[in-house]
Amino acid sequence: MPKTLDAFIEDKNINLIRKRDLKRSSNLKKEFNEINQHLYAKLKHTETDTRARSNEILKLILCKLVDEISNSLPDSIMSFSIKQGETEKKLFDRLQNFFKENLKDKYKNLIDENEKINLNKELVFLIVEKLQRISLLESSKDVLADTFEIFVSRLLKEEGGQFFTPTSIIKFMVRYLNPETDSKIIDPACGHGGFLLECKDLLWSKIEQKYGAQIDIFKKKKIEVISNLYGIDKDSYLAKICNLYLDIISQGKSNIFCDNSLDPNNYSKESSDAIKNNHFDFVVTNPPFGAKIPIDNKEILKKYALAHKWDYKDNIWVKQNKLVKKQPPQILFIERCVQLLKDSGKLGIVLPEGLFGNPSNRYIWEYLRSKGKIVGIISLDQNTFQPYTCNKTSILFFQKLKEIPKNYKIDFGIVDNVGHDKDGKVLYKLNKDGSIKYDQYKKPIVNNELINLHLKINESAEFSYLENQKVFKLSLNQIKNNIFIPNYYTGVEKTLKSLENNKDFQLVSIGDLVKKGIIYTKNKGYLPRGDEIGSHVYGLGDIPFIRTSEINKWEVDLNSHKKTSNEVYDQFKDKQNIKIGDILLVKDGGPNLIGNTAFITELDTRIIIQSHIFQIKTLKNNDYIDSHLLLYLLNLDIVQKQIKAITFVQGTIATIGNRIMDVILPIPSEINKRKVISKYIKEIIDNKTEIRKKINKLSINYFSD
Repeated sequence: MPKTLDAFIEDKNINLIRKRDLKRSSNLKKEFNEINQHLYAKLKHTETDTRARSNEILKLILCKLVDEISNSLPDSIMSFSIKQGETEKKLFDRLQNFFKENLKDKYKNLIDENEKINLNKELVFLIVEKLQRISLLESSKDVLADTFEIFVSRLLKEEGGQFFTPTSIIKFMVRYLNPETDSKIIDPACGHGGFLLECKDLLWSKIEQKYGAQIDIFKKKKIEVISNLYGIDKDSYLAKICNLYLDIISQGKSNIFCDNSLDPNNYSKESSDAIKNNHFDFVVTNPPFGAKIPIDNKEILKKYALAHKWDYKDNIWVKQNKLVKKQPPQILFIERCVQLLKDSGKLGIVLPEGLFGNPSNRYIWEYLRSKGKIVGIISLDQNTFQPYTCNKTSILFFQKLKEIPKNYKIDFGIVDNVGHDKDGKVLYKLNKDGSIKYDQYKKPIVNNELINLHLKINESAEFSYLENQKVFKLSLNQIKNNIFIPNYYTGVEKTLKSLENNKDFQLVSIGDLVKKGIIYTKNKGYLPRGDEIGSHVYGLGDIPFIRTSEINKWEVDLNSHKKTSNEVYDQFKDKQNIKIGDILLVKDGGPNLIGNTAFITELDTRIIIQSHIFQIKTLKNNDYIDSHLLLYLLNLDIVQKQIKAITFVQGTIATIGNRIMDVILPIPSEINKRKVISKYIKEIIDNKTEIRKKINKLSINYFSD
């Protein structure tokens, strides 16, 4: 008996993939990475560059997203799948047509009319085969972020200091700012739109709570949210993708523009009409930053107060008329964000940590304090943006105000764990025996302190000298020297408070010892430091060039791998004037090295020291403070904590700079106690020196008769 038409269709569709067949992937990035490795292997000998390859991947990812969004019913047959018996060519032709009808024709203003899928049919087949049974929407909160992280991130790092913001950072910042459903929100360095997408998710959930049962109002309000999201990016590729992605995900119309955010005078008419100063309730962004991509266009610089020179006069920073020659983009982005905010509007911005404490950047805080109030500062772990960059960053929250209170509370937070290590490997919370902790659903708990951090900050107490706090509130008038780094207050202030009323000690800063003529300084009151001799003179002789890694446990490691000649030594010996009793202290480099000390003995005088090392010389004095006592004081835990607290990260290098002068030493009040300590430390140094001499004498014939 011949089959009916319905039976024929049912047989034909029996092996097709339907919406209900799609499953969540527990590790979408792993799936993407496998695809990327296949693509690299196939395309590495072709002329297809990274950006072109990633663009082709994105076309297919967008096709997959559109397919999932448009097919809402469980029995819907998925187009992004391989039908039974379908050849590579038939699949390729069908997806090419899907791309045209569902993306190119629908988003004509965003996709060029000549655009098409350019990967070969074999690779398209491979990608569809890999992804066809996965639900992208259920596998990731931000599919495009995962796509970019695998296929694009390193390219953008090389091209312009751009690093995609981890989802946990985005989620925390948006939750902390907590915009309302009618808020106008802009990201002036929007990239693929991660912040805007998170704002959309938060605001849609608020709308659902309020209007969920009223379907028509619910849909209308959702579209209104999208119409209040704005983004700018100077990368036309990213701006286009951001616009496409938001519109596809939301089924609305967002406002994404391709322009240089820092140059509003040259915006397109469309951008100028939409993006006005004093217009936005919230600005949330992670701008590109780095000294290698400075802004040096005078026409741009002259529009910014922060592109002018600032002088410190009468305890205040004052803007001068003269422009700087160039300025890192992140500094100008701070001012641009403030310009965009309306009165009472709030800003959340990721910035290099150096800006929060470096003396040369303190004018920035003078500017900010003149425009509103500092709402919060969150110091992030060094691994936050790893494995793509080791730049240490912090988050600034700011509110623009016409009437600025003289004093107010500021939220501070310290984040030591962001859920992954320097290689990007996920880190879990551990029990005392080293085993992984699991939640009530038997899932491993990621060690990410950003989760619910916004709630902890809201509940945080005022700063206490008696408690160990990672979130706390400080008053503006407690801020010292415009230093907005949380560790400075938990490390320095808290440590010294415990000794303040102890009569057995005198709290004296290194700067005070300089003023009293006990510690030697060069011109302008700076401690002497070493020099750079240049790698071209390495290996010319046996004179050790001492670097930061060769200073540890009060000793200089003379087995330097970078030795040079006597002739080079002669060029530096008078300038450095290294003498027995000098103390070397690491001032720049890896955070784990800063503060390490070495005592110069008779074995160590014929060396050259690197520029990242302070050379501390004690002068004759009547206070009985000599180099042995000073070595002891510098290595006390209470002093090392201060050194760690004033260690600020500039880019990828940590430094203490001239803040060393602020370090407080707990000097024993009794002169006899000073003498006892000095004698004891001298004995240790002498014993270590004798042991080193004995080791140096060892040879194959040492024990021969």
